Amino acid sequence: MKKKLAILLAVTVMSMTSVYAAETQGPVSRWLDNVTNSVSKKEQSVNKKSQTEQQKIAAKKKAQQQKLAQKQAKAKQKQLEREKKAKERKAKVQAKKKQLKELFQ
Repeated sequence: MKKKLAILLAVTVMSMTSVYAAETQGPVSRWLDNVTNSVSKKEQSVNKKSQTEQQKIAAKKKAQQQKLAQKQAKAKQKQLEREKKAKERKAKVQAKKKQLKELFQ
């Protein structure tokens, strides 16, 4: 009796695995594969869009920073030029004062 039950159980298990194996290639499995493939494609496209948007934002931010750095450099250069001109004017004034002092002494 036990032997017959073991054989019956073995046959059942064998038939179940063969049915399962056949089912993995059946229409339900193909449908499930199609669904998972479409979902994964959508996820990939969303990730790709997200990456491109992040790259655009990063590029825009970098451009703004470069523009700001250029403005600051230009402003600093103008300030240095103004200081240089002021020193030159001051030197001219000092030279004229010195000439006037020498003239009236």
